[in-house]
Amino acid sequence: MSAVTAQAAPAPEAPAPRRHARRRAPRVTTVVAAAILGITILWALVPGLFTGHNPIDGGETAPLLAPSAEHWFGTDQIGRDVYSRVVHGASRSLLAALIAVAVGLVVGSAIGLIAGSRGGWVSEVLMRIVDVLLSIPALLLTLTIVIVLGFGTVNAAIAVGITAIAQFARLSRAQTVSIMQADYVQAAYGSGGSYWGVLFRHVLPNAVSAVLALAVLQIGSAILQISTLGFLGYGTPAPAPEWGLIIAEGRNFVATAWWLTVLPGLIVMAVVVSTHRLGTALREAAQ
Repeated sequence: MSAVTAQAAPAPEAPAPRRHARRRAPRVTTVVAAAILGITILWALVPGLFTGHNPIDGGETAPLLAPSAEHWFGTDQIGRDVYSRVVHGASRSLLAALIAVAVGLVVGSAIGLIAGSRGGWVSEVLMRIVDVLLSIPALLLTLTIVIVLGFGTVNAAIAVGITAIAQFARLSRAQTVSIMQADYVQAAYGSGGSYWGVLFRHVLPNAVSAVLALAVLQIGSAILQISTLGFLGYGTPAPAPEWGLIIAEGRNFVATAWWLTVLPGLIVMAVVVSTHRLGTALREAAQ
C-alpha cells in the first residue's frame, strides 16, 4: 500500500467585512498624530489653560534657567518662559499656515479645475504658468514675495500660499480630467446641463476629496516654511511669540542653553510630522 502524503490545507481567508474593517481601523501613528494636533489647536485657541506665564515680558524670573517643574522648557536670555512662548506662538503659526493653505487651495484648485475642464489652449496657458512656478525654488520665490509685500505674519503666509498654488493646480487638473471622462458627466451634458452647472454639481464635489487631503499635507509644509521665514527674520517681528522666531532667538545660546532651540524645534517637528501623517491617512481613505 502506497503512503499518502497529507498536505496542510490553506488557511481560510478572512471574511470580506473583516478585511475591510482592518483597513479602516486607524493606525496608532494616526491616533497619536491626531492627539498632537488636537493639543496644538487647543494651545492656539485657549493658551491660558496651559500656561500662566507672560510670553512677552521677561525679568520676573532668572534668565537661562534649565527646564524644570516650574518652567517646562526653561527660560530664555531675558527670563521669559519658553514653554509659554511656544504655547502662545501656536496661534500665529497655525493661523499663518491656514492662510497659506487657503491661498494655495482656492487659487490652485480654480486653475486646475478650469484647465482640466476646458482643455485646449486654455489648459496649455494655465499649466505653463504652473510650470513656471514649479521651476522657481520655493524658498527663493517666498523670499522675493515677502520682500515685495513687506515683512509680517500675513504677508509671509500669502507668500507661502503662492508657492503652493502649483501643486494644487496639478492635482486638481488631473482629478478634473479623469472625472470629465466619466459617463455621468457626459450624461449631464447630454441632458442639457450647462458648463458651470456640471462643473459645480458633478466635477468639483468628486475632485475635492483628493485636494483636501493635499491641503492637510500642505499645512505641515506651510508651518515649516513660515517658521523658516521667522527664523530668517522675514516673519513676525519680535517680541511677539512665533515658532521660527523663538528658535532664532535661542541660536546664539546653543552651547550653554540648548533648550532654547531644541525643545521648540521638537514641537515644530512633531506638529509637521503629525499633519503629514493625517494627510496621508486622508489620502489613503480617499482612494
